[in-house]
Order: sequence, then structure tokens, then C-alpha cells
Amino acid sequence: TAMQRLSEHLDKEINDDGFQFERSVHYHMSDINNYYYVYQLAKINNITIDTSWKNKLEGLFSTLAKIAYPDKSAPVLQDDTEIPWAETNDISKVMTLGYLLFENPEFGYFASDNVDDRMYWFLNQNQLHLLQNIERKKPTYGSLALTDTHYYVMREGWNANDKMMMISAGLDEDKPDHQHGDILGIQAMANGHAILPNYQVRYSLKDFELFKNSMVKNVALVDNELQGKQWTSNKGGSGFGKFGNLPKPTVINWTTHKDYDLFIGKHDGFDNVGVSYSRQVISVKNDFWIVKDNFSSDQEHEYKQVWQGHYTNENGSNLLRATAPDASGHDILQLYATDTVITSGSRGKNWSQVSKLNEKNFSFLTLIYPYKGYDNRIDETSETLNLNKWNINASLSKIQNAVYTIISKENTAYFFNANNILFKELSVRTSKNADFIIQKVGNTYRITSTSADENSFTVSKLKFPEETKTLLPGETWEL
Repeated sequence: TAMQRLSEHLDKEINDDGFQFERSVHYHMSDINNYYYVYQLAKINNITIDTSWKNKLEGLFSTLAKIAYPDKSAPVLQDDTEIPWAETNDISKVMTLGYLLFENPEFGYFASDNVDDRMYWFLNQNQLHLLQNIERKKPTYGSLALTDTHYYVMREGWNANDKMMMISAGLDEDKPDHQHGDILGIQAMANGHAILPNYQVRYSLKDFELFKNSMVKNVALVDNELQGKQWTSNKGGSGFGKFGNLPKPTVINWTTHKDYDLFIGKHDGFDNVGVSYSRQVISVKNDFWIVKDNFSSDQEHEYKQVWQGHYTNENGSNLLRATAPDASGHDILQLYATDTVITSGSRGKNWSQVSKLNEKNFSFLTLIYPYKGYDNRIDETSETLNLNKWNINASLSKIQNAVYTIISKENTAYFFNANNILFKELSVRTSKNADFIIQKVGNTYRITSTSADENSFTVSKLKFPEETKTLLPGETWEL
């Protein structure tokens, strides 16, 4: 009977991609504990366990490995409540259970050599013996998507200093109660530090609503609008509060490539003030991330980006810098000029809000550049930008007189707001200002659209006739 009931819960509460439907690491791990007891009893008593039940339980552990940071912790997602204000989740204890149940060395990679006393009494001697010599195998997961829960992982690798970014682009339709105001929000780790953190919360604290909403997330905002609206608190203080209204996200494109990862999404959170919004995130692998936030309206507004962390802004709003105790750090560079920056904080946590004032249509084009050591930072004293041999510049289109931005290195170039360009021997015109990548591989050119909507590309090479093709977001054209 217990197996049958838990099977029903597994079907209803665990998404097909393996993540718990409330989208929280804390609730995901709590569910593992629920299923663990019955599975362990069945194993001890030699009761046959349905294969699908076993696979789904094992998948709960695999999913934690898929989203784990390179330091073996996990990001903070939604109502994670174990350690208030912590910026990561300790998953070692629950992964230890996974290792003891399934003897999977990939789970062993995250495991500790002991278990909590409340779990100890449910283990047999053979399982306890496994803790004396844990087999550990480094995971091989790269960039990936949990397409039902809508978490997207941009991963460099599994070495301690590798970079990783996670994008939250989901909203559970049935029970969004534990959801925070972080739609299209990002978190990142680099050089062993959570450089764009989210924070664990506690239901009983008076500022729970603040820490659940958008000012403490890495998101974009409009005027005084926050994503979470119609807040309902728990008067007794013993349970969670929730938002009556959150933006509905739409994932436009997710693409992984050996040189880059691309995410494009939008949400309707600012429709109430007449603003359309979309976000593009590009991981330029082994180097940096590009975040582009696009706003469009018939009226003037204040457009904002919120960045979590302790930043200084000696160069004004266009360059924020955070430096860790080991002298690693990250720069947040605005490639389109912004107007103001305001720093706020609570509970020992800080965030900076970068704004562009009185605009109808505007895009933030933001480069997030992790570095290790003073000499590897963005050189704020230099007139030219060169980041690990990547050149960044704005050029003037000879025909349309429009300024566009190029981030280029050797045979690769990222174009933003461009409509008439020449790259090596390739001429490209677009039907409207567009964002795209051009890569030259041998005699082949790859054009990938990174815009949030479709665009028509007209292309010619020297001595070759023109060709025209319409590309959807994320679509690639090889010539």
C-alpha cells in the first residue's frame, strides 16, 4: 500500500525531467527522504520494487547532480529554507543516501563519509561499510535543460574554479506557492564563489516577503514593479506566504553548442504597465556571459537590472565590480550606456540596481566577466576593451548610420543591434536590427540568430550571388 501511494505521489509531484514540481531544492530533498524510507524497507525485506518506481527515485539523485555547482553544492532555488541567507545548498547528506541505495559512484562524488543519526538506524551493516571506501566518479554532465521544470544550466566543467550559470524560467501551474519572484532570473558560480547569488529564506521572518521577491534576485524590472504581486502572508508565522500573481514565462529558445550556450525567454510581468520584455543569455564558453534585457513600450519608463552581491562602482553605473577574499572577482560591464546605480541591502546581503531613465524602448547589453587576479580584470583605465583576446567595440554602419556592437575573436563575432555588416568576406544585411553570431570554420560560415524574434538575413560572399533566409531565434544557417 505504501509503495502504491508513493507511486501516485511520484507521478504527480516529480516532473518527467526528474525535478520536484515545486521547483525548490529543499522540497526536492524532502521528497527524497519520504521515498527513501519505503524503498529501504522494501530492499531489506526482499520485496520486488517496480522498475519505473526505482528509476524515478534514482532520477531524483541524478537531477541534483545535473544542477550542482562545481564545488559540489547546489544553487538556491525558490523556498529553500534550511539555512537562511545561505547562497548555496549542501547536498552531500542526501547524495550519501543516494550512493548507499544505488551504489552509483556519480552520487558518491558528492557524498560524505557519514550519515545523520536519524538515518543511521535505517541502514544495514553492508551499507554502512560502503562509507569506509566511497567510490567517486566526477559527473560528465555539461550544459543542459530540465525542460519540464524549466531550469537551464550553462556549465563550463566540473573543476573547482569552473564557471556555471543557472536560469530559472518556469512556473508550476498547479501550485506556485513556493515560487519566488525570479522569473528569468540567473545565478552563477565562478572560481569557487557564488558570484550572482540567490538567498535561502525562513518563513517566520518579518522580511520573508522581501527575500522572496524580485529585489533580491538577478532580474530586470520596470519602474516600481516587482514580479511578485498580491502577497498573502501566513499570520501564524509557522508556514509560508505566497504571491497571488507571478509572471508567466515563455522559453523561446535553448541551444547548446561547443562554443556557446544560448537562452532566450520572455515573460508578461510588465504587461500591466504596457511594457513588453524579453531576456537573452549567452555563455561564451571559458570566458564570460552576455545578458541582454529588452524593453518596449509606447510610454517612457525607468528600466532596471538588479544584481546581487557586494559591488563598488568607481566608474559609475556602467561598471560594477565585486572582489572575493582570494582576489578573484567579477565585473558587470554595460555595453550600452546607463544612467544611475543604487546600492541597497538587508540581513548582510547587498544588491545594486542599474537604471536607464525615461526611455520607451531600451536594451541593457551586459557582459558578466569573472576573473582571477588583478591583472585579469577589465582594465577600467584603458580606452579599448580586450578581454582574454576578445575585442569589444561599437562600429558605425556606412549605409544605415546605425551603431552596433561587436564582440569578436579570431573567426567568431557576436553582433548586437546590427543590420548591415561585413565580416571577413561575408556581407550580411538584416530586415531589422538583429543580434547574431557569425563563425568561420574552414570555408564555411555559420550564422546563428540570437534575437528574441525571427529575422530575415540576406547574405553574400565575394563573387557569389546573394541568398536570403528567415531565421527563428537560435536557428543556424550554414553557408
